[in-house]
Amino acid sequence: MSSYRHDYEAFDETVLCAPWMVEEMRHRAGHVFDAAVADAAQHYDPTDHDGDHYIDHFRVEAGIQERKTRRAVGKVINDHQAALYIEYGTVDTPRQRILGRALDAAAG
Repeated sequence: MSSYRHDYEAFDETVLCAPWMVEEMRHRAGHVFDAAVADAAQHYDPTDHDGDHYIDHFRVEAGIQERKTRRAVGKVINDHQAALYIEYGTVDTPRQRILGRALDAAAG
C-alpha cells in the first residue's frame, strides 16, 4: 500500500504560483478582456468626442495573490471613473454587467 504526503510548499512553487500558471491566468484574463471590449463596443457611441470612454480603460494584469491563499491570478480591470455605475447601474441607469458577463470567456 502506498501513501501520499502532500508537500504544500512544493505544490505552491510548482503549481499554484509557478510561472506557467501566472501565464495561464494572464491568457485566460486576455479572453475576458476581449469579451469585455467586444461587449463594451456595443454600448460605445463613436459620436461622443469627450475623449474619455469606458471602453478605453480596460487592462489585464497577472501575478501572485498574497491574500488568504497564495496563488496565481489574472485580472481584467477597468478604472474608468464611471465603471462602478456602468457595471452595477444606478437609480437612473440600468446595470450593464460588461465585466460580469465577460467572465464566462475565461473558460476557453
